[in-house]
Amino acid sequence: MKIILTENGLKLKMALFMHIQKCAGTSVVNLAAKYYGNNKVCSHGDFLGKPPSDFYKVPFVSGHFGYDFAKTLMPGRYCFVFLREPADRILSFYYFCRQRDPNQFEMYKLAQELNLEQFLQYAFEDPLARSRIWNNQTWQLAHGYGKQDKRSIVNFTEGELLKLAKSHLSEFDYVGFTETFDRDKKIILKKLGIVDDGSVTRLNVTKDKPSMHELPLSIRKLLDQLTELDREIYRYAGSLRQRSWLQRILGRL
Repeated sequence: MKIILTENGLKLKMALFMHIQKCAGTSVVNLAAKYYGNNKVCSHGDFLGKPPSDFYKVPFVSGHFGYDFAKTLMPGRYCFVFLREPADRILSFYYFCRQRDPNQFEMYKLAQELNLEQFLQYAFEDPLARSRIWNNQTWQLAHGYGKQDKRSIVNFTEGELLKLAKSHLSEFDYVGFTETFDRDKKIILKKLGIVDDGSVTRLNVTKDKPSMHELPLSIRKLLDQLTELDREIYRYAGSLRQRSWLQRILGRL
C-alpha cells in the first residue's frame, strides 16, 4: 500500500473514500484535510467534470462518485465506504436538501417544492431523481456517479445491480456503517495512520428528520419500494462484517 510523508513528518497511507451521500463521512474528510493537508485532499463534488486520472497523485481521494469512477484509483490505496439503513438515508437526504440553497442543485429545489410523499413518488418518474433516491447505495457500488461510460441506472437490471454491488464491496478494505460510525472511524483512522484524538464527530447531521414510526403508511410503503436492493446490500454487508469478526475470533483461539 502506498505511503506518503506529510509536511509534518507523518507517514500516512494513500486513501480512497467513496462517500455515498448522507452515509456519514464529512467529518472524516475534514480530519483527513487536517493531517494530509488541505491541498492533498479532494472531496464531495471535486470530481465533477474531471477524469479519474486527474486524481492519481492526490493522497486522499474522496467524493460522491461511484465505483466506476473509483476503480482505477483504488489499487495501492486504503479504500473504504460507509453504508446506512436505506430508508433513513433517503429521509436524511430529503430533509438535508430542504435546508440547502435551491439554486445550487435541482434536487435541492425539488425537495423544497415537493412534500415528502411527492418527492418519493417523483423518484419513479424522473431519471435524475431516480439515480439519487432509488436504491442509491446499490447504484453507487455497482457503477454510480462519475461513470466513465454512457450507461445510466436504467441500463442495468436489478439483478445486475445487485450482483455488481456485492462483488465490488469485497474490493474495499473496510465497509463502515453510519449506525456504528464512532467505532468504525476509529478503525479507519488507525489504518490510515491518523491518531484518533476523539475530536471527530459526525458533521452535516440532518436535523428535524422524523423517525420511521412517525410516518404515514403510504410513505413507509414508498420507502420500501425505493430501497429493496439497498436493504439487500445493507444486510449483505452486515453479514460480511459478522463473518470477518468471527474469523478473527476463531483465529485467536
